[in-house]
Amino acid sequence: MHKAFKLKILFLSLPVAAGFLIFYIIPFFRSIGYSFLKSANSREFVFLQNYKEVLGNQYFRLALINTVIFSLVGVSLIMLLSILLSVSLVKLSSRFSFIKSFFVMPYVLPSASIIFFWQVFFDTESYSALTEINGLGGVFDVLPLYIIFLWKNIGINIILITSALTKITPEVYEAASLDGARGFKLHTKITLPLISSSLFFVGVLSFVNSLKIFKESYLFFSSNYPPEAAYMIQNYMNNHFYKLNYQNLSTAVVIFTLSMAVLIFIWYRLENTLSEGTF
Repeated sequence: MHKAFKLKILFLSLPVAAGFLIFYIIPFFRSIGYSFLKSANSREFVFLQNYKEVLGNQYFRLALINTVIFSLVGVSLIMLLSILLSVSLVKLSSRFSFIKSFFVMPYVLPSASIIFFWQVFFDTESYSALTEINGLGGVFDVLPLYIIFLWKNIGINIILITSALTKITPEVYEAASLDGARGFKLHTKITLPLISSSLFFVGVLSFVNSLKIFKESYLFFSSNYPPEAAYMIQNYMNNHFYKLNYQNLSTAVVIFTLSMAVLIFIWYRLENTLSEGTF
């Protein structure tokens, strides 16, 4: 019976595995191949020439730096706020479970239906004047994207973290209190290690959502050429896709994927540190 159940699960997972292979894995490896060719038509092998050209492109460097900064700052902010709010709301979650629907609502709403409000909110004379300040204009250019990202995704994070917090039994805190743990130390030594796996999942989810800000950015600025501070890697790739410059597009994909893999690995090591209680 157990073997038959495994076979059934394997059979049902085949369509998912096939779709993931066809739409993600195979195109990615083909992109790696294109990154070593002069063009998709000539098929001339140029080794690392495309990588030199892309890395030497000032707009690619600008887009990559902006994307990494946005992901690091945005994910750090949303994780900190999510944890603080979840700890504050964990006692209310059992009594007012209906508030969860309000938290998840911004996450499921279509971007096109909410971006109009944010355009009106930031399209004021006083805010437009802030974007003209030398040295600070870039901060206020990209600030709407941070606020939209936090508002849209913090609700689902709170729900996930609160669910993890509710599974911690009060006896654990009582035992820690008897051993002398108090206040902030109680959360760093007890709470964070116990929910480290959930935090890792929420962090990866937030990281993936930070890369989807291109959709909101395109709608907010109504252009694929936003201000320099808000010019992301997706803008660069989209522009080269329109130009049919597939070799540069493929090269940018490979470089960007490697950069994001390093960031996820760092986050994974941080999660291991939390789980071991050495934070």
